[in-house]
Amino acid sequence: MTLPIQYAFEGHEVRVLMIQGEPWFVATDVATALQYLTAKDMVRNLDADEKGRQVVPTLGGSQKLLVINEPGLYSAILRSRKEEAKRFKRWVTHEVLPALRKHGAYVMPTAEPSEPADAPMSAHIEADQIVSAGRVFRALFTTGRAMGMPRKLAAARANQAAQRATGIDLAAELNASAWLEGNDLPSPHRRQYELQQQVRDHLTANDWPQGFSSQQLIEALQLQNTRAVQTAVGQCLQLAGYRRVRQGATERGGVRPYVYVLQQRGLILEAAA
Repeated sequence: MTLPIQYAFEGHEVRVLMIQGEPWFVATDVATALQYLTAKDMVRNLDADEKGRQVVPTLGGSQKLLVINEPGLYSAILRSRKEEAKRFKRWVTHEVLPALRKHGAYVMPTAEPSEPADAPMSAHIEADQIVSAGRVFRALFTTGRAMGMPRKLAAARANQAAQRATGIDLAAELNASAWLEGNDLPSPHRRQYELQQQVRDHLTANDWPQGFSSQQLIEALQLQNTRAVQTAVGQCLQLAGYRRVRQGATERGGVRPYVYVLQQRGLILEAAA
């Protein structure tokens, strides 16, 4: 049985197990810190190799708890719409993971400034972040290719996701930004990619709204309201975690229009309609 290393993020206890030199986080602790409803809800869409169960000592005795590895942690952070997710990601990537890899344990930061002899640590942290970003990139690039994305489109999206999760722009590190942004990406894929970013930016700026129609979103983005645009916007919303449900009729026998809601609320609204 591996003993957990315990530390706290903004008052929330988070336990980590070092298994074969790799950190595994107790899922219930991460779910609480990121304000997921339950740990099972958080890990439901993770790949099999990103989650597991480990025996962990607790106040009530040893229990077999859900745990997630580093790629699984980044996936959980990316799916969280809470403001805490951004701070949690920065805390993990800038403090916890570098300390775990250097010392095998999390060392609480001291109030006193570091001595000059500790200066090389910055290079160590950057290297760790690049390794973490590479893991996120590989996982999402492989997924994108499996979904049928062209190689360059999958690389561009995986790079952006890795940058959101770890703060590292791998394309910039490799001096490949111009290649990723080149004009040889097929025009339909480039337009869909740009629309996806436009939709996500709008949803983020409006705190991930609920119960809106595709027409309302199209008008807000000042797009042409054509069938092709409606289809493309619908695909973007599905990728962002939304699903289309029928809204309850305002009058008896009235029309029940379709609206978009986040996946976790879709079934509730459908049942109430």
